[in-house]
Amino acid sequence: MNAAPFANDIDYTDEGHAAMGIGGGQGGGPMSLAEEESRYPAHLRTLVRHQRELRSAGAPAHVPSWSTLLHSWPYAPWFGRPFFPNHVNNLSNGQACMYLVYAIGFVIVAFIMTSGETGNLKRTGWLVVVQTPLVVSLGTKNSLVGFLLGRGYEKINWFHRWMGQLMFISSLFHVIGYIILWLKKNVEARQSAMHVDAWLAFAGFAMIAVFSLPVFRRSSYRLFFNAHWIGLLVYLIAICYHVEEALFWSLATFFILGLDYICRLVKSHYTTVTITPLPDLRATRIEVPHLTRGWKAGQHVRLRAFTFKLGMFAFAEAHPFTIASVSETRNGQGVILYVKSAGDWTKKLYDAASEPGKSGLEKGGGMYLNSNSSLASLETLGREELETGKVPAFDHYATGEKGVGVFATNRAAATSTRTLVGFGSGTTMKMVVEGPYGGPCGHEMRSSFTSSLVVVGGSGITYGLSVVEEMIRDVEKLQSRTRLIGMYWVVTDPACLIPLLPTLTSLFNRVSYIPTLRFSLTVHYTRAVSPAFSAKLKTLPGGGLPRNISLEPGRPDFKHVVEDFVRWKTNRLARGTDGLSGVLVGVCGPGALAHSVREGVDALDDGVRKNVGGVEIEEE
Repeated sequence: MNAAPFANDIDYTDEGHAAMGIGGGQGGGPMSLAEEESRYPAHLRTLVRHQRELRSAGAPAHVPSWSTLLHSWPYAPWFGRPFFPNHVNNLSNGQACMYLVYAIGFVIVAFIMTSGETGNLKRTGWLVVVQTPLVVSLGTKNSLVGFLLGRGYEKINWFHRWMGQLMFISSLFHVIGYIILWLKKNVEARQSAMHVDAWLAFAGFAMIAVFSLPVFRRSSYRLFFNAHWIGLLVYLIAICYHVEEALFWSLATFFILGLDYICRLVKSHYTTVTITPLPDLRATRIEVPHLTRGWKAGQHVRLRAFTFKLGMFAFAEAHPFTIASVSETRNGQGVILYVKSAGDWTKKLYDAASEPGKSGLEKGGGMYLNSNSSLASLETLGREELETGKVPAFDHYATGEKGVGVFATNRAAATSTRTLVGFGSGTTMKMVVEGPYGGPCGHEMRSSFTSSLVVVGGSGITYGLSVVEEMIRDVEKLQSRTRLIGMYWVVTDPACLIPLLPTLTSLFNRVSYIPTLRFSLTVHYTRAVSPAFSAKLKTLPGGGLPRNISLEPGRPDFKHVVEDFVRWKTNRLARGTDGLSGVLVGVCGPGALAHSVREGVDALDDGVRKNVGGVEIEEE
């Protein structure tokens, strides 16, 4: 007989905070560990104490970041605030300051530390040449600069763009300056090979600059990408003929590019993936069963599809998607991706997964789960059982650990037991999976924080699922200090929750066996609840959502959310002699959402920050 989960003995509701050690001690203040243990049922106290001791011994030490150490400085929060009002872009005040410092240094070197008209013009040209390896390194996927800084390429790409813009302006000064100089001296521009090469080099650089404008980068990424590599190739070759001394810098740039492509090749896997449509999410679930390790939660991979269903040149397009699963799971689960049908490529992918006869019941096979069983114990259900009517009346789709599924009523049974049916393989497709990239900063260890608040918007739930599952896994391995996890998901339609219920329920079931960990999910929706969604809720096991999931209409006030989580939940956790080890706030979603969360963190009282060990933000 299996032991009952601890959730049966511990109250997880807000009114039951004291039973979980969430409530304070005398006067509502923080509790001691001994006081917290006394609030558990008698048969759990020894287990709780033993588990806490093991977790403390195996958990990583928490090292506060510079943002935490310097937050008491009055101007520190200002650097993280947006530079433009109304969230025109994601530029922060700190990044704007770096822009300004670099631009001032550029001007000083180009125009002040030289003498004479010719000297200034030559210097502006050389500033472009010598910075080419650095600007290219900042733009590659496997950047040496990013490796040294502990940042992914997407975290340093903003400086790559700024350097490129200043370099183009410098090249304009170089070209226009010489034209003006020749006109002043009544000298015709000689049509020598040197000047033909110069115009070719400038044309290549101008091609990169023009097609890097947001209007091209956002509307036609392929045009932007192709203009980049064609223009760079023309520039690197032509500049060597224009100035012989530029050969060294061009070779250095080619070396950086070659090293990047070698790293990409090493990190690429040509494999068979399974794609399954999720109608409620209007998304496609991609499973890569053969890749089971080698990434961190929050990282992403780039996909190239080798099929004509996604276009004649689909193999030439690489699309990034955040991984929604964790590495090295007990059941050997591979990479899981949820791809929202938004652009041309993703819509074609969804259509390919939805082709009749390629997925779902027509394909046959799958698994089912009785409502009285645990989601961790999935049993096989063959096509014959489905056809004989043992599990008929399919109501709606939901993703399970092995594919798409539906909740159904088992009419063959005497009772109305609801069963989760999951279909097997879906549609298979050949793809190249490249990565992983991005993720948390190099020094950051999520398992070293006492509590974590995860805020996601829309398709950012893929980031949230992987981060939460990784934290739960580390706690199960007794390698984490995490004791409290809260997740907020902002969506337009609450029906988006239905396909993810099996995954979420599995996480809640795992947490229920860990007496020293608490996890809750709040879903905020901005669209009115439809009758169809209300009807689906009634068909779920238990007649509704799990008690750890709450639905809230409207957009959340993140100042209140952060304040409540840090001050009234984390700050009142029981603590030992070392105190609490900080709060991690993870954000993945639109820029406005990330800004609102950062405002909520900045509004926290310094005393509360100090009591909880600091509050740090991770943005994806």
